[in-house]
Order: sequence, then C-alpha cells, then structure tokens
Amino acid sequence: MTSQFNTNQQALKLDFNERSDYPNPLLEDFCLDDGLWRYPDRQPLEAALAEINQLKPQQVICTNGGDEAIMILMRLLAEAQSSTSSLSGARLILPLPAFSQYTFGIESWQLDAVQVAPNEDLTIDYQALKNEILSNPHCITLVTRPNNPTGEFISFEQIVELLEAAKKVKGYLWVDEAYIEFAQSTFAKTDTRETETSLVKLLTQYDNLILLRTLSKAYGLAGIRVGYLLANESIIQQFNLRCMPFNLSSPSIQIALKILQSSGRQEMRNYCNEIVNNRKRLCQLLQDWQVPFISSQANFVMLQLSQQRAQAVYSFLAKNGIAIRPFKEVYLENCLRITIPYQLEKIMSALAQCFVPKLICMDMDGVLIDTSCSYDQAIKLCVKELSGQTVDQQKIDQLRSQGGYNNDWVLTKKILDDLGYDLDLSQVTEAFQKIYLGDNNNGLIVDETPLISDKLVKGIQQSKQKHFAIVTGRPRAEAKIGQALLGLESLDLMSLDDVKQGKPDPEGIKQLQKYYSSSSWMCGDNPDDMHAAVASGSLAIGIGVENKQALYAAGADIVVKNINQIEEWLWPSKSSK
Repeated sequence: MTSQFNTNQQALKLDFNERSDYPNPLLEDFCLDDGLWRYPDRQPLEAALAEINQLKPQQVICTNGGDEAIMILMRLLAEAQSSTSSLSGARLILPLPAFSQYTFGIESWQLDAVQVAPNEDLTIDYQALKNEILSNPHCITLVTRPNNPTGEFISFEQIVELLEAAKKVKGYLWVDEAYIEFAQSTFAKTDTRETETSLVKLLTQYDNLILLRTLSKAYGLAGIRVGYLLANESIIQQFNLRCMPFNLSSPSIQIALKILQSSGRQEMRNYCNEIVNNRKRLCQLLQDWQVPFISSQANFVMLQLSQQRAQAVYSFLAKNGIAIRPFKEVYLENCLRITIPYQLEKIMSALAQCFVPKLICMDMDGVLIDTSCSYDQAIKLCVKELSGQTVDQQKIDQLRSQGGYNNDWVLTKKILDDLGYDLDLSQVTEAFQKIYLGDNNNGLIVDETPLISDKLVKGIQQSKQKHFAIVTGRPRAEAKIGQALLGLESLDLMSLDDVKQGKPDPEGIKQLQKYYSSSSWMCGDNPDDMHAAVASGSLAIGIGVENKQALYAAGADIVVKNINQIEEWLWPSKSSK
C-alpha cells in the first residue's frame, strides 16, 4: 500500500485557525437582500450583539475583523504616547507568546512597550506581568484568552487580579477572546462554573476592561471580516471616532445577523464541541507517541520539536497538501501550530507517518555502509583500466548529485563516455566487478565498513512494532554480503535483482509498502533515493550533509549527518525530543 498522501489531493489549510474543512452549513442557501445600493449600516448588528451579551448597544462596536480594532488600539496608544494628555507616556504591556498582530503593531507604530518574556514552558509569566502593570501608570495590557499561539487559558480569577492591578495605576486591560467559544465548550463538559470563561459580566464592575471578539474562528466566517469590541461607552466612543466610515460591507452585516440568530449560535456550539473532541483525540495520540505539545483550550495545538524533526514534519505535511504554522520568533523556534480540523483522519494519518512509522526503508551504500574505499575506488580503477586515464572524486560526486546514477556500473560508463570511450555496459560491468569482488569476494569489498552504530543495529534487531528494510541498487548477492557485515541479515531486502526498475523508480519501496500495508520513511544518500521516496509517498530523509543541496532539490524533507541521528526519532522514550 502506498502512502495515501500526495500533492494532488485537496489542500488542508491548518495554519490560520479557520474552518478549513467545514463551511458553516447555515449559509448554503443564503441570499442577499436588494439593499446593496445603499451604504451599509452596522447598528443593527451592534444591537444584536448587545442583546446577546446583555449590554447596551453603545457598549459594542463592530470592526473590519479583529485586525481593525487592534489597529485602532495601536493608534490610540501612539496618540497617547505622543501627547501631553493624562495618558501621556502610557506603555503597552504585552506578555509573550503573543498574536503576531500585536508584536507587528508595536514595531510598525513604534510604540513604547514592555514585552514580558514567557516562562520556560512558554506559559505566560503571570507574576512578572502583574509586576509590570503595577510599575507602569496608565498602561494598557494586552492578554489573549485562550492565548495564541499556545492555547493557554488564563483563569477568571487571574483576570480579576490583573484588572485590579490595572485599576490601581489607572490602566486598562484588553482581553482578546478570539477563541473563547472553544474554551467555553471545553469547560462546559467538565465544569459548571460559567465564570471560568465568561468575562462579559465584569464589564459592569470594571470600566477598564475591553473585550475583543470575532466571527472568524468558531463561527467560521473569517472571509466576511467581522470583529467586535465590548467595553464601557466612553471607550467604545474613542474607537468609533477612529474607525473607517462604513467599515463593514452590507453582505458581511447581513451574514453576521443571520448567523447570530439562535440556530446559528447553536450550530457554532455544535461545531466547537466537535473541534474540542477532535483536539482531545489528537492530543491523546501525541501523548501516546511521546510528541511534546502544549495543552490548549483553543482550536489548535502547538508542537515543540527538535529543529530537524520540526523541519521534517513541516516539509512532509506541506508536500502532501497540509499547511501548518511555523514561527520565526526565537523563543518559538521549532514550534509548529496545527489547527484542529473537523475531519481529523487526514492530519492524524499524516502525523502518524511522521512520528510512528511502521516501515523504515534504508539505502545501503553511503547510508549503512561506507563504500568510499570500495565502490568509489572501483570506479576509479575501472576507468583507469579501460581508458588509461584517471578520474577524481569530484567527478564521481558531481554525477551522483545529478541523479540517475545510483548504479555505479552506469556511472562508470558515463565517465568513460565523457572521456570518449564508447564501451558496452556489459564490458564495463565485468571489469568493475572483477575489481570490486576480486576472485572470491576478496577484492575492494573487503574494505567496506559500517556507518550505522552498534546501538542502532541492536535497536533494529530488537524492534517489534517497526519493520526495517534495505532498498539498494546492489545485486542481491552483494547486498547479502553487506547485510552480513552489518549483522542485519534478518531485514527485508529489495535489491537490484528484485525489481524491474531500480531507483529512482519507487518499485522496491512500493513492494514493501504493499506487503506491510503501510506508509514509510526512506533514508538515502543520493538524489535517486529521494526521488524514489517522494514517488512512493515516503517521508524522505537525506543522509550526508555534504550533499545537502542536491538532496533537498530532489525532495528530501530533512537531511541529517548520518543514519544514527534518526534513532531518537524512532524510539523517543530514549531521548527528550
């Protein structure tokens, strides 16, 4: 069975936390009214949101997505920091990790800001955050709940403490609740305390609280760009003065009004319940697979991997039409965020292939065995014998890096062709084999040495849940000699004699996949191995950093120094990541 993933399948977009695979069904038969000739009026939408949240309409403002609200906030801060008003010098306080729009806003508006470093486990340093609030009069503190990108959920009690701290210094607390509906769904299953998620009632007690929400996430309407703020009337008025006139389109308003009806809110809750269940299923699998991740109350989960493993997973998923989110921030290096889809099977199967492969295929020469003193030397001596001329290692490496020369007989003939000697392949092969094998396997083959460590060999020998196989361009007899040298005689073997077409054709790998009903990894040191890996749907692991560029060009998901580096991926209980 070949891998079920390929780039021709429909893409699964799991990088922006959208409803990528489950459009809102209530909009299937939606029809716009005939009022598109009029300028839009968002007041009915604000009135509806006010009623849902038991607030006055004057306590609500709808914006062009949450992004417009964030932009206006940054503008207000820039104005305050450059004026002589009572807010002059007011700092923005942002605990990290944070939504990129906030860090971008700080940079683009050149704001005076304190970015509070996270704890080592990427949770918010709550005490440091609280201390910064108390040390900065008139500050505006931004908190996302659940946090993006980690999914951390700050408790109701902690929010109250932050509000009290901000109140003491005449500051404000901005709480971004873009993902709050998923947290509400989570706690609804485990905790009857509504206060764990609902902050709206605090608006009657604290005039320094601002809540940001959106229809982009739980409602699945990122395309209509509708966000909204909930706060006291004076704060909302400041945003009203600075937002664009007619900032929402009439279709967006009409769609939002429809979706906020009771049936739409129930559909949203049903969707969130499904996503929360899927998140639990995926996190349980990650835990079983010993993959480090951060516990989340949102519609995503963040993985914490080693650099090479993160690169391999990201590359393999992208190659197979699954987009996930990497990060550029230093403190988030090697983290990958995955939006939880409605249909979980595709991402689960792809991650299983990355983290718990059932079949690991390995090339022999240059991966398991060092052939620099055997095959490479045989090429040089064969060329010398048949042409009287010499060839250097650079020429050999250059041809291998091009691909199509996995067979050293073919490679040797190519060198002779380039030197002007038009010899039959059988003649070249006979001369080559005499040098390589000698009279009784006493030729250059005796100079071969293992590249694989004894520790990894032992792990392979004792492995019960993973199948290891050798897929090589050697003839079977020579491959058997190599297996004996390595102590891996029991491994399945796909040699040149076992296939109609050698690599880069994936025939050998596909035969093994079919036999084990499994997808696979393929480890190899030349472009032909990587082409075969890609064609078979395998995760492609290049071996040998000296040929890194050519291996990546041929489709490698990751290139490691030697085969022994994959041991920690195969048996994670023996290592930290």
